[in-house]
Amino acid sequence: MTTLRSLLMNKLLPLLILIAPTLIGCGESSHTTGAASVARITGVVLDDETPASQARIEAIDRAGKVIARAEVSGEPRYRIDLPADAAYPVVLQATIEGEPDALKAAVTGPLVTEQDISSVTTIVVNTAVALGGLTETNLAKAAGAAISQRKSSGGSGGSSGFKGDPTKQYGGWH
Repeated sequence: MTTLRSLLMNKLLPLLILIAPTLIGCGESSHTTGAASVARITGVVLDDETPASQARIEAIDRAGKVIARAEVSGEPRYRIDLPADAAYPVVLQATIEGEPDALKAAVTGPLVTEQDISSVTTIVVNTAVALGGLTETNLAKAAGAAISQRKSSGGSGGSSGFKGDPTKQYGGWH
């Protein structure tokens, strides 16, 4: 019995101490959201600053492929699940019945969970594309241009109408 205890204490215990963090980490990974899960995004489609009650939303990846669809029907909020292998940036394009142009918003990565789609986010996307594409630099410049445009069109110039952190989600100005 002493030799078994000695073997456990001297040989197996140090080995268990070394591999315990690995075993604990493995157990956690099955409970956390990782790269293999979908990115769920929720938000509101704003038509002339008021929530749209009817809209079709398509998520279009950087290759131009529609990767997800959602609808706004009666309730102002939408929910869309982007696949785990989505090629970012993804453009959310909302078509409102009776409106000639679709509204757009850019989603720059899988950590984004809330994104409204409005005329302001459309300005950001269109300006970034005109600057050469949906890169972080172009989205940052476009967000600044959208703020300036709101100021020049009679807006207060404040950020009270915006949600989001422009340093993390440039298409998040809404």
